Amino acid sequence: MEEKKAFRFYECFALTTLTGRRAANIVEFVEILRTASAEAIFHHMHQYFLKPHAVMPEFPNDFAVWVSESLNEPLLAEALANVNPFEFTNIEELRAEILRIIGDYLRAYPPPRPVLPGREFMFNEGITIVIPTDIEAMQIHDFAQKLKTVDYSSIYFHFYESRLRLGRPADDFSEFLSTTLECPGVAARIKSLDPYMYSTEVLRDKIVKLVEEAL
Repeated sequence: MEEKKAFRFYECFALTTLTGRRAANIVEFVEILRTASAEAIFHHMHQYFLKPHAVMPEFPNDFAVWVSESLNEPLLAEALANVNPFEFTNIEELRAEILRIIGDYLRAYPPPRPVLPGREFMFNEGITIVIPTDIEAMQIHDFAQKLKTVDYSSIYFHFYESRLRLGRPADDFSEFLSTTLECPGVAARIKSLDPYMYSTEVLRDKIVKLVEEAL
């Protein structure tokens, strides 16, 4: 009989690097966005989820924040805030959607004025540094207990980033529960959680509750 493989928890943190590219108006922003690296788009659309918010911010990505606070365009900011990056399996699809939203907006409304000096959008890149831990789980009850104690960055890595990292609509937790522990019911319920709706801490509580209900 094949021995079940333990789930190894990983933690992570992001290093931010400056690209030197900046936009003072929406036209410059679009021009840079068309050629910005995948790492830059990932960083600006995902970095909020790597922070332990009690509640999600009104604008959970850097693009929407800049459009709201610096360009003072609330309608466009709201449209960009509604982009769920976890609905996309690759960065190019995500880039295209952001460009489409801005393009539609500019066809309907006059371009916003350039920002004041010092309020330009700075395009940065984020590099995720992954750190293995000694925390492992082989049984579902142990898995639930370990989920309660791991660092919040572990929740982010295994639930949020794993989707884009692996190019599939499944997170590491539901994959482990479904394939290794053969618990497809709870795996399906965890997989159905929308990562865009929760902070890492709230999401942890919801996953733990679902696993404990299956015990």
